[in-house]
Amino acid sequence: MKRIDVSEESYNHVTNILATIAKPFHVRKGEYLQRAGVPATQVHWLASGVARSGFFNREGVEVTLRFHREGESATTLTDLISGESGQPAVQFLIAETPIHGFTLDWKMASELRAQHEVMQHYHLNIAMAGLQSMAQRAYSSGETSAQERLAAFREEYPGLEARISQRAIASYLGITPQYMSRLRREAEAEGSIDDAATGAERHQ
Repeated sequence: MKRIDVSEESYNHVTNILATIAKPFHVRKGEYLQRAGVPATQVHWLASGVARSGFFNREGVEVTLRFHREGESATTLTDLISGESGQPAVQFLIAETPIHGFTLDWKMASELRAQHEVMQHYHLNIAMAGLQSMAQRAYSSGETSAQERLAAFREEYPGLEARISQRAIASYLGITPQYMSRLRREAEAEGSIDDAATGAERHQ
């Protein structure tokens, strides 16, 4: 509610409406929720677990765009809109951990949204939050160093680093897993130095 700036009343109202079309699902780590090249028709709401969205560039390299966690919809809006006319999805969605949640048929959800003003406002807020996240992501990818991108990742996704693979994080940061290991070692070394300095100050 805080992330997309909606009231508890609105959140509960929309949840009750969508509950009429929600279907439970479960996937194991490494399974796809959505495959690139296949029309997207489902919204995936995560009750537990982490999903990752991204695409393959012209060289076939996997590029991670964002992570989706508990209490969020793991979905790619542009692919859902394209899927309405049968066009294949550009992005993939893959489970980084085991996931439990609910799927909602996009067409049915859109019909419900057209009938309920509260859902229109709710989804507008979600879209705005998504645009802000994309803008920040574009800036951090193009104008900051790898160290700064790692710091931004840790700030945006607190606690997530310990739950997912180093390879996934490296893909998100646009670096190799080997360089990711180096960044971690440097950060740990700096942390050890800072801890030692703090301990010396207290001893004095």
